[in-house]
Amino acid sequence: MKQIKVLVGGQVHVSTTGTNLTEAMSLSKEARRNKAKVLDGALTIEHELAAILSYYFFGRSHEKKATFEALVLNSDWCSFAAKRRLIAHVIDDQKLLSGQEKNDCEKLLRRVMSLRNAFAHGTLSSDDKTVWLSYFEGTPRKQELTDDYLSDVETTLLQAYNGVFALAQKIGVVTLTG
Repeated sequence: MKQIKVLVGGQVHVSTTGTNLTEAMSLSKEARRNKAKVLDGALTIEHELAAILSYYFFGRSHEKKATFEALVLNSDWCSFAAKRRLIAHVIDDQKLLSGQEKNDCEKLLRRVMSLRNAFAHGTLSSDDKTVWLSYFEGTPRKQELTDDYLSDVETTLLQAYNGVFALAQKIGVVTLTG
């Protein structure tokens, strides 16, 4: 498959003692690959939320299900935040989670949304040793993209997907046979 070429913005911090631009650009390229993975991971979780909502409102099949998905769930005005609020209703209504489990799920989905927004709308910058993500969430923030931070991001996305998949199983969207 063809790999498209696009112009990609970014910032390189140069120092008066010298900066290896090749290394800075290499780090930026790695960061952009991770950015794409964060966005894909969050989108996968969002699609799973949409599947749960579609099932909740229309079951496995209904003549208007595809229209609802296209016009509502997959529209630009049904954001991740809106789906998250709708899922909270479904969780309460169907008693899928309670107590700490419910709080943990809500916290995890908020964190996924926060990561998605930071990587989607933030700016990557680097020198020849470090990459930062600058974004706005209540106030301007700057996060160094360390291996530990990226491992935390990876864990968050995996836990969130596993939690949402478990919800899909509980409500009946997904049935596993074995």
